[in-house]
Amino acid sequence: MDTDRGQVVHLADDSEVVVRSIAPDDASRLQSFVRRLSARSRRFRFFVALAELSAAQLDRFVNVDASRDLALVALSHRQDGTAIVAEARYALAQGVGNAEFAIAVADEFQGRGLGRQLVQRLLATARCRGVRRLFGEIAGDNRAMLALAMKLGFRLRTSPEDESVVIASMIPSVSGIGAAATSIAS
Repeated sequence: MDTDRGQVVHLADDSEVVVRSIAPDDASRLQSFVRRLSARSRRFRFFVALAELSAAQLDRFVNVDASRDLALVALSHRQDGTAIVAEARYALAQGVGNAEFAIAVADEFQGRGLGRQLVQRLLATARCRGVRRLFGEIAGDNRAMLALAMKLGFRLRTSPEDESVVIASMIPSVSGIGAAATSIAS
C-alpha cells in the first residue's frame, strides 16, 4: 500500500513502517535516529565512535542529489511522534557506474527483515538507473549484515586496506531483485 509520503512495508513480526526518500526536513529525525542507535550499531554504520552527526554530515545526508544518489528512510509512528527507524542509501562513487551503499537499522527493529527490504530497494533502483556495481564496506564483526549480504547474493572479500573490513559487491543487473521495489525511489 502506498501513502502520500511513501510505501507501507510489512515486517516479519507483522509491524509496519513507511519507507520513502529522505527529505531536507528529516534532519532532526535523522539526528535523533543516530543518537538512539547503540554504540555498536553506530560503529557498524559509520566505522567510528560518534554520538551524533556533525552539522555538515547532517546537511549532506538529508540534501541528496536525487539524479545521482538515493537515500531512503523507514518511519515508524510512535506515541511521541514519527521516528526514523532505518536509513539506507547509495552514492555514486569514483569510477563509472559504481555506487557505494550503507545502511543502518534501529536496534529495536533489527531482525525483522527491514534491512533486507531496504537493500533490495537500493539494488532495484541502482539497476534501473544504470549502476554497474553496488558495493559497501561491512565491519568484519557485523555478522548480521554479512549474512544478509551473502543471502542477497553479494560477493564478499576482505578489504586490501583493512583486514577488519569486508567489501560486499554486486552487479545489480544480475541480482534477480524485482523492479517493483523501485516505486518509492523513482
